[in-house]
Formats: sequence, C-alpha cells, structure tokens
Amino acid sequence: MNGDGEITADDRTMIGNPTPDWTAGITIDVRYKNWDLNVFGQGVFGNDIYNASRRYDLPTANMPATAIDRWTGEGTSNTHPRLTFDDRNRNFARSSDFYVEDGSFFRLKSLQLGYNISGGFAEKFGVGKMRIYYAGTNLLTFTKYSGFDPEIGAGMGIDRGIYPQARVNTIGLNITFK
Repeated sequence: MNGDGEITADDRTMIGNPTPDWTAGITIDVRYKNWDLNVFGQGVFGNDIYNASRRYDLPTANMPATAIDRWTGEGTSNTHPRLTFDDRNRNFARSSDFYVEDGSFFRLKSLQLGYNISGGFAEKFGVGKMRIYYAGTNLLTFTKYSGFDPEIGAGMGIDRGIYPQARVNTIGLNITFK
C-alpha cells in the first residue's frame, strides 16, 4: 500500500464490507383455473464476504479447484500464491484481498406449483377435493461467489466453510375428506 516494496504494518488498509447496499425480495402468487403457483426469491447486493474456506495453510484441508492454478514458477498465476508448508512470505497467514469476494446473490428460495382436483373425479375416491403439487426450496442461486453458499450463516461476512443450505424437492398430495 505504501509502495516501499516490503509488507509491513504500514501497508494495512480496510478492505471489504459485509453490509449489503441493497436487499431484495420478490413473491409471486398466481392462480388460474385449477392451477396455483407460488414463487419466492431473495437476494443481497453490494456486500463482501471474507472467504476463510480458501485457507491453503491447513495441511489436511480439502482445497478448492482454484488451487490447481496456483503459482508454480515464472509465467504462472498472478492471482493464487504458491502452496507450500514453508510459507516464509506468510501468504496465507495474513488477511488480504485474496480472501475478499463479492457476496452478492439472488436465490430462488421456494417454488410451489399445484393442481386442484374437485368434483366428479375426486368424488370417485370419496373425497371432497384433492391437490397434487410440486414444491422446491433453494432451487437456483445466481452469484459469482466461489464459496459453498453466499448466504453464509457465520455472521459478519466471514465464510468458515459452513455447509450450504440443502436443496429440497417434494411431490405431495393433499386430500380433504367430505
């Protein structure tokens, strides 16, 4: 930061901000004849995440595929330091912008599509009405974040490799008896 060619305390600066500039959500609830559709999406934009899961200094940790493109000599990567147990430069021991990523995302949080059956067909089975449906949770996430889940649960914008939210698909049948 100060241009003297050495990494010292004088090179410290604030990087990243975990607070989003924008928070957004959308809900759509549509009914047409016997069909119904409910969609919920949410996202945040303009926040940064400190991706602590990129720590290559842990010898027994799984490494992301980006580690393959690490620096291995002249003319190789300028974005990923070399991997070594003898890290004299302390490339992985120091916080730097190497760990800070754009945490913006938009996620299709839930979707439910159903069809209501009533009248003659339902009465054949001795019921008042039936509804068959598909429901999905966490179906799509649009992000450039390289970690597991940009909607991290560790707080304060630090991703410590917490398991991502599960994607769930459900098919169901609701029956209302007479």
